[in-house]
Parts: sequence; structure tokens; C-alpha cells
Amino acid sequence: MKKSVVVTGSSTGFGKLTVQTLAKDGHQVFATMRGVAGKNKAFADELTQWGKDHQLSVEVVELDVTSDESVINAAAHINAKVGAVDVVVNNAGIYGGGLDESYSVQDYKNIFEVNVFGVLRVVRAFLPAMRAKSTGLFVQISSVMGRIVIPFAGAYTSSKWAIEAVAESLRYELAPQGIDSVIVQPGAFPTEIFQKTYHPQYEGVTTEYTKTLPYLQGFYGAFTQMMSGDVPNKPQDVADAIKVLIDTPAGQRPIRVTVDKMMPNTAVPVNETQGQVQNSFLNYMQLGDLLQTKVN
Repeated sequence: MKKSVVVTGSSTGFGKLTVQTLAKDGHQVFATMRGVAGKNKAFADELTQWGKDHQLSVEVVELDVTSDESVINAAAHINAKVGAVDVVVNNAGIYGGGLDESYSVQDYKNIFEVNVFGVLRVVRAFLPAMRAKSTGLFVQISSVMGRIVIPFAGAYTSSKWAIEAVAESLRYELAPQGIDSVIVQPGAFPTEIFQKTYHPQYEGVTTEYTKTLPYLQGFYGAFTQMMSGDVPNKPQDVADAIKVLIDTPAGQRPIRVTVDKMMPNTAVPVNETQGQVQNSFLNYMQLGDLLQTKVN
């Protein structure tokens, strides 16, 4: 069944592949990104031309998740065309690595502005129309780092932990309204996100961490090696996982799907244990009928 789908952060990586995968599956896709007439014009033009060449329904729309006005305008434009979108894929995100002391409070705010507050803006812009028709799906692209903590990525990791909580809270609140909220947790993938790494304000403090520096250098070395050669994690896997979620009937979608062939057991045990504890808690609070959490 053809659905209308909004994908944020669709200039490259998971976003672009998701747009193309869903468009080829017959869906009407709105590929959103910031700077369609500026810094991302080449990506916007390429995606638009790709849609035309394949005679598929792809429309590139300006949407900067850090701007209230931009998100509101994009939602108004899209809703005017479809009435209410069926699916929103919150994919836009930025990565920041390094020692936590090198990050100012403003640095933290900048990362949360995209990874957390940007999601909230998009949800709030599209949710009212979804509620009016009592159907819809929000797919949040999180990370296995939204379940575990590794050093040297505190700002990014904490933003993903935060969005896990936001998406799960929405899951419970929106289920009675006929709307699903689900989470996709990719592992480490060779995408452009690492080429756009956020650099903190006080990066120079790293040289003062003489006893910690070998661990930081070892982590970067191991990660570089992990991302070289024939990496088992293919970005297309994430787009395919999103397609499966969209194809799954409403109310039957698992709350979390981990996509990680490289380290498949990183987040899954945490998801399973948390799901059991969460369900017990809901039952204790007499909310067990609200939602029986599924994990994958």
C-alpha cells in the first residue's frame, strides 16, 4: 500500500538510501534536508534528478531540524499535499567525539539541538494531522550507543540515550491514538556522518590528558581498523529495516530493532532486559494494557 513518507537528513547516508528504497517500493517520499539551495544543493539536485530518471515520487523539501520556522513551513507544505503523512523517519543527526571536558555546555546544546530537539520539532509539526486521522508511524534512528556507553563520545551518546526515552514515551502515549513510535538502533556503519564530526570548543585540552590519551588513541585506531576493508554493516541494511517496519501492520511493530551484523549482541540483551522490566513496571502501575512492549 502506497504511503506518504517524510525522511529528515536525506542528503547522504541512511537518509538518502531510505528515500531511494522507499520510493522504489512505491511510496510517495518527501526527502527533507537543510540548505537545498545552498550547501546541500548538489545533493538535493541529485536526488530530484534520480526520482525523475526512475519515474518515482520523490520531492526534496527544505527542512532544517534546528529551526522552528523551517520545520513548521516544511510540515505545512507537505501536509497541504497529502493531508497527513503516514510515516516520519527522523534520521537527521550529528556525531561528536572526543574528551568530555573538551565539550562546552554550548557544544552539548548544539548536538542536542539536532539529535533531540530537532526530533521533537519534527514530531510536533506532523503529529496533530496524524492524530486527526488516528494513524501514523514515527521511526527514530537512534544508535546502539543509545543503550551502552563508550568513552570519548559523551555528548553524542547522551543525546541518543535521551531520544530513546523520548521515542519510548511517545510509544506509550500514541499507541491508543493508533500511532506507532519505533526505534532503529544501527551499530557502526561506514557513512558520511563520521566525515562531518562535530569538533568541540576546547579540543586542545586533549593534550593535557597524558594518562588517558593512549586509550583515546587506541579507541580511534581500533575504530578506524573496524571501518576499513569489507565491513559487514552495510548502510542499505538500515534502509531495509525501515522498509520492513513500514510494511509491518500497525500495532505489530516492535518498539526497537537493532541493525548490527558487526556486533549483533551489543544492544539486543539490553533491549530484552529493559523490555521485561518496563512491562513489569507498567503492570505494577496498572498500565499494562497500554502497551505490551515488543523487542527485537
